[in-house]
Amino acid sequence: MKPVMKTASVAGAAWLAWEETRRLAAAFERADARLRFVGGAVRDTLLGIEVTEADACTALLPEETLHLLEDAGIRAVPTGIDHGTVTAVIGRRGFEVTTLRADVACDGRHARVAYTDEFAEDAARRDFTINALYATPAGMVEDYVGGLADLRAQRLCFIGNAQARVMEDHLRILRYYRFGAQLGWKLQEESARAACRAHAAHIARLSGERIRREMLKMFAVPKLDDAAFSQMREDGVLPYCMGAPEEVRTAPLVALEASLRIPPDGLRRLAFALQKSASPLARLAWLKERWKLSNAQSDTLRLLLLPPTGLTHDTLPAMQKRLLRRVGKARFIDLVLLACARAEARHDAAYGAMLQLAETWRPPVFPVNGEDLLARGFSSGKALGDALRQLEAMWEEEDYRPDKEALLKRLPRH
Repeated sequence: MKPVMKTASVAGAAWLAWEETRRLAAAFERADARLRFVGGAVRDTLLGIEVTEADACTALLPEETLHLLEDAGIRAVPTGIDHGTVTAVIGRRGFEVTTLRADVACDGRHARVAYTDEFAEDAARRDFTINALYATPAGMVEDYVGGLADLRAQRLCFIGNAQARVMEDHLRILRYYRFGAQLGWKLQEESARAACRAHAAHIARLSGERIRREMLKMFAVPKLDDAAFSQMREDGVLPYCMGAPEEVRTAPLVALEASLRIPPDGLRRLAFALQKSASPLARLAWLKERWKLSNAQSDTLRLLLLPPTGLTHDTLPAMQKRLLRRVGKARFIDLVLLACARAEARHDAAYGAMLQLAETWRPPVFPVNGEDLLARGFSSGKALGDALRQLEAMWEEEDYRPDKEALLKRLPRH
């Protein structure tokens, strides 16, 4: 099948002019092998969105791609060679180069594919029309599935039959809402939403890891609009992702981050949404089990929901410092943002001062350790730990002024 050629070009894109991109393209050109850039880099360029990375595809088999890159002096890493992907590492940039594929069979979670040398077949197996736009190294856009028209009309459409696309991979249901949120588009394609509604229950068959990755990407969308979650709720999708059909609300935090120019963070926003739910800890327990949260992710969410010291607009400076010392700068800023967003524009000055504290105050290191107490006759165990905590509390009460000798003099000898 010949590509449907449109009057579209990304020839002026900054990423096409990167030295690394030119070197990659030159390696394929010297070998007389076809290379196309595909997906997000092409789509975002046409939308005027900054591109920081680019993926490519080729008709070469993975082993052939490895040899071609190595012959060109380019480091080749078989990152996903079982799925046809080789990463070309050039300088500090990595380009995933994937062999063209066509679906042979799909069961909703995994696809069995075969390699092909037809770009049209590769396009047909992708999820959305706007993600199946290809660009030559010169910047000419090739469109096999009508993606350019959908991009102009801000339509998010599955390629071909929406029901079939969703049944091939149930994760596409979540990707549909996430891309709508990411692009800021209204999801008006009824056939697409109907397919998501009809097959929402199949999300239960997906692994927790896949759901977690997709949902955290959604929570991290820079200009996240809660309307995306509302549509998921209306379509019966949200309970399978979040454990309850409640509304998900992040707007106050999203607006605050934007006003302060603080980058979005998926876990921070998830914590805010959980705070607004009826049973935050129960929801966290469900997410830990269903999403297969790592211990670090689970601990971070628990800290943000149950900080060791509460934080409000009238928390005393001394208590702010104690909290900052205990949780660290990043988590302290998260807690300040969450508290400020809950207040919804009240006491902004107080929370602003806390953020300033996080940037300017360097928490001192407690000058006493267990070895110091052992030298004074303490034995390892509870008594030693209790004594250390008592000394640290004194040190904090006196604004971190006493040094080691002054603190140790307050302990009876053992």
